[in-house]
Amino acid sequence: MRFSFPTFKQISDQIIETFKRFPLAVISTLIATVLAIFLIDVNGAEYKHFETLIKIIFVCTLGIFIFTAFRLFSKKSLLCLIGIGLVVGYYFSLPGMENPSSIVFQRHIFLFLGFFIAIFWMPYFKSNPSNEQFWEWTQRILFGLLISIILSIVLYAGISVALLAIDKLFSFDIEGKRYAQLVFLVIGLFGVNYFLSQIPKNPSTLKPHVYTKVETIFTKYILGFLVAAYFLILYAYTFKILITLEWPKGFLAWIIIAFCSVAVWTYLFWTPLWSEKTQKLKKFFFIAILLQTVMLGVALNIRVSSYAWTEHRYMIAIFGIWLFFISLYFLLAKQPRYKWLFMSLSLVVLISQVGPLSSYEISKKSQQNRLKSVIENSKPLSQKSDAKIRYEISNMISYLASKHGVESLRSVMPEIVSKYQQEYGLNDDNYKFQTFATSKLGFAYVDRWQYKNKTNEIDKAFSISRREVDSLDVREYDFVVKVGYSKDMRKLAYVKTMPKELEFHFIKNDLEIKEKDTIISNIDLSNFYKKIINDNELRALRYNSDFDTKTDEKLNFVYQDENISVKILFYYIHISLKNEINHVQATVLYRAK
Repeated sequence: MRFSFPTFKQISDQIIETFKRFPLAVISTLIATVLAIFLIDVNGAEYKHFETLIKIIFVCTLGIFIFTAFRLFSKKSLLCLIGIGLVVGYYFSLPGMENPSSIVFQRHIFLFLGFFIAIFWMPYFKSNPSNEQFWEWTQRILFGLLISIILSIVLYAGISVALLAIDKLFSFDIEGKRYAQLVFLVIGLFGVNYFLSQIPKNPSTLKPHVYTKVETIFTKYILGFLVAAYFLILYAYTFKILITLEWPKGFLAWIIIAFCSVAVWTYLFWTPLWSEKTQKLKKFFFIAILLQTVMLGVALNIRVSSYAWTEHRYMIAIFGIWLFFISLYFLLAKQPRYKWLFMSLSLVVLISQVGPLSSYEISKKSQQNRLKSVIENSKPLSQKSDAKIRYEISNMISYLASKHGVESLRSVMPEIVSKYQQEYGLNDDNYKFQTFATSKLGFAYVDRWQYKNKTNEIDKAFSISRREVDSLDVREYDFVVKVGYSKDMRKLAYVKTMPKELEFHFIKNDLEIKEKDTIISNIDLSNFYKKIINDNELRALRYNSDFDTKTDEKLNFVYQDENISVKILFYYIHISLKNEINHVQATVLYRAK
């Protein structure tokens, strides 16, 4: 076989051809690439128009597949205008991007996925292709995507190594951000455009090809082995449940999703290999999937009844429902078509992301109702309330604040939200609000680690931290020293001043101050520590680094006697389960009288 590099004319012709076929998709790619490179160059979040530009990048990356899918459906201008309307509407639906929640990124990924899947069925919306022809089209799309990813990685690696060689050999001092910009340059200018160029021009004229030996081995022996392995594991576990009568665990849902996904793709990859001898095997795939969707429903129902809906549980549920009905369709229909599998999946993914029935709205309302119920049924709440109740309330507050913003808790605790916003403004800092809210409810915030690992001891261990102050009034003191203590390192600090030499030591709960070998003072801190441990407000703020003046003073210790005057500003304290000091960070202000 003769190999030759493409000429400049061939490359330019391919670029022009791709632009003619998918003009809006190419323009969207170019805009997203330029803006991403620009934001990296100007240090992103510090740029005054950062939020606007990042929204445009979100819109353009989604637009790549919206415009591609619509273009494959029809070349009419009206459809282009509808696509533009969708991306403009998406722009205005995006929240502030200064500190976006994970929901913004999750929704973007699923919308991205939904419109990508639409590429598979859009060309055949008005026709009813054979499964063989549809699978040939699907393979071409998947193979084009895979090759574009591989080539992009190779291209990036090659250019990066070349830049690194130039940097090291010729001392060009190439900045690290240039490598980050190169990622977007390669993906935008090469990766996406190469993928678009690999999309077949005439889907209706595609002819199925005969599998090569490698494709046959991959389908029969690799995918087939994976399906068989998952099948044996899941049905062995199902058999165990029937014998022991123990309810399935939450992790089972992810195993079922993995099995069903592999089973569906294996079924599709077998398309050119089906024959009269394998007709029973065709039914086996969807019978196995159908039975597992029932088990998925049982496992999911246990989690939802105990912990309410979340976005992940909603997506698992809706995917399980889709699998159930798709399985029935392939089992009952005389001539089931792949087209409906992809079309229904694409629509299910898109519907789950927008509107009142979206995963985000359903999960938000479910968690709000459950939190309100738990608080009402557990009153009065205090540090002595059951650890499980405090953990569940803490977890739900954290979930709603981080996923949906502090305002989403107004329907549950309006007074607390109003007080928080009066003190901190419209600040959606999850860590700040969760500790603030639980302290107002009467107990300290309980995180997952505490509850899972020290359920019966979460009230005994204690740690608290705050930021160091920028400036100190030291006019009444001779000097200031920053100190750090660890139980494994007995000496807290050694300070040499002229003409004095001072040493600071923690011995259990005492601070010992020595000048040379003479003990000047032995300060008992035990009562100070007990006061901190028993202060509910400080316990609630233990993960918050922004204290007000009132709480700041509680972490300051002042001591005077006839010889010295000492003020200790504690910035971090960790007290063990045995009420022993493990770690301390502080600033000591010292004056000799």
